[in-house]
Amino acid sequence: MKITSLEISDYPPIKNLKIDSLGSVVIIAGTNGSGKTRLKQAIVQTLQGTPLINIKISATREEEINSFGGDSIESKKDQINQTLVNYISSRRYGRGNYVGSLVQIDSQRIIQTVQYNQIPWQQDDPDNQETPGTFYYGEFASRWQDFVNYIHRKAYAYDRKLLEEMKTNPSQCGSEIISRNPHPFEKYKSIFKELLPGKELQDIDPSNVREFMYRDISGNLLNFSTLSSGEQEIVKILFDVARKDIKDSVIIIDEPELHLHPTLTFKLIESLKKIGEHTNQFIFLTHSADLISTYYSTGDVYFIDSEQTGANQAHKLSDLDNSHRELVNLIGENLGLFAVGKKLVFVEGESSSIDRLTYHSIAQKYLSDVKVIPVGSVTNIINLNSFEEQIRNSIFGIDFYMIRDRDGLSTEQINQIEQKGRIKCLKKRHIENYFLDSEILFIVSQSLYLTTTKPELTEVYIKSKIKEIATSLLNLNLLQNTKEFLGLNHNFNIPTVRAIGNKSLNDIKSEFISNIEIQLNLFNSDLSSPKLQEWMDSEQSRLENSLANDLWINEFQGKDIFSKFCGEVLNEDKLKIRQAYVDLALEHKPEVFEDIKNIFESFK
Repeated sequence: MKITSLEISDYPPIKNLKIDSLGSVVIIAGTNGSGKTRLKQAIVQTLQGTPLINIKISATREEEINSFGGDSIESKKDQINQTLVNYISSRRYGRGNYVGSLVQIDSQRIIQTVQYNQIPWQQDDPDNQETPGTFYYGEFASRWQDFVNYIHRKAYAYDRKLLEEMKTNPSQCGSEIISRNPHPFEKYKSIFKELLPGKELQDIDPSNVREFMYRDISGNLLNFSTLSSGEQEIVKILFDVARKDIKDSVIIIDEPELHLHPTLTFKLIESLKKIGEHTNQFIFLTHSADLISTYYSTGDVYFIDSEQTGANQAHKLSDLDNSHRELVNLIGENLGLFAVGKKLVFVEGESSSIDRLTYHSIAQKYLSDVKVIPVGSVTNIINLNSFEEQIRNSIFGIDFYMIRDRDGLSTEQINQIEQKGRIKCLKKRHIENYFLDSEILFIVSQSLYLTTTKPELTEVYIKSKIKEIATSLLNLNLLQNTKEFLGLNHNFNIPTVRAIGNKSLNDIKSEFISNIEIQLNLFNSDLSSPKLQEWMDSEQSRLENSLANDLWINEFQGKDIFSKFCGEVLNEDKLKIRQAYVDLALEHKPEVFEDIKNIFESFK
């Protein structure tokens, strides 16, 4: 059987939730308290004969078609469907089978102690006993307690069976008999080995019922309880479902990621999917962003919007139309975070860059529900901003923002970019401009013991050296600012001026203008050589005035100043300095990042 649709209303905290066309692997996500566990409980109780939801179940076997009287059966809230009740209650299995029913694995999977029971004399194979169709409806912890004793009883019955066969067929050697009857624990040893490479589960002795043992990669014999909590978790779940030959059933797992590293979570999911020759349906209830993001493209990933009132609280994450596919690479891997209540803030920089750490550290101090995602160049920020409204309309509930360097944008351009409120520009030219506070740089020098070998590193000295470096980079700033001006206001390739350190400002301006004149006749533009010369003269005056009144700390190219200061004055790695700077500034002088703090708070 397979659940194809469900609808639940007025079942706090769920107000109104409806999901149709469920596939074989369904992921339902939501923040803590959104109602995921309550949804699971409602499904289980409905199948037990207390209909709390509207549910449609499709038949996947001939027997079900006959029992249902058709290809599917529906159960309505507060209306007992006796046909469905009769079908569920009629489920009886032997020889370890479990077909056409429900398996529920709840999130309470911590087993404090296991009671080991001695095996009674002449114990029969426990799988010869009839199994009710509600075997997997109960609590996981109870099943694990039962499993540990079950497998020892199973091993005992196996030994008795071998002895009986040897008596019956004394002419056959033992190896032949064993080859026809593999030990029941071998299945679990194989699962263990595949899950945890380098570790090997040891054989069990039915005459000594006790905790499982394994050998680690060094050959040490260890108790099962010495495995990490995550390793124990995944082994217990897969041993539990491997106990029966589960087919054509609905398997619901609450928080599969519990205690697990993302790698183990994905291994668990993929291992589960192999059970029953792909005849089972899996419903995973989760708030794992990694799990959601990995499987969103399958089309069966939904999130419960706890803020939604009136309308359907279930939203499908993969509802992207083709016009947005070019942006999926930017946001797709982080879609899961939207489903678990995170605001995403896209920033310039690479995943390994210190920019991410900077923004993340500040965000966690002032807006803890934020996840900072670097997207590379400012071009990606611009592209994301141009499509953000369409993306938010396509994926209901998506909530993301962007931060970019101010660069050479004019006030008018900044106002135009920020008018929708989804993107904010830094007040200073680059993020590095916030790392030029002499007081914090002095504290950093002390904390890294740089003042021990460089006693001249006083706050006054640091301030003067930063100003000195900024002054020495006037040429570079004029050239870079001109390039940014042309790039932001006039669409053509920017020429290169080499060896600027050996040239005067006039030489730089003259060479740059002459190199660009050849392109001017290709454009209908108000730009001309004289106008560019005028702009560069004006920009030079502006930069020189900023040096005189200390506004340069906002206007100059902070990346170059900070990099040169770390290398030439501190003689230390700039990434190390930046990391220490962020921590110490937030502790001793958080107003250094006041602009960035205000940006994050505006995203509330």
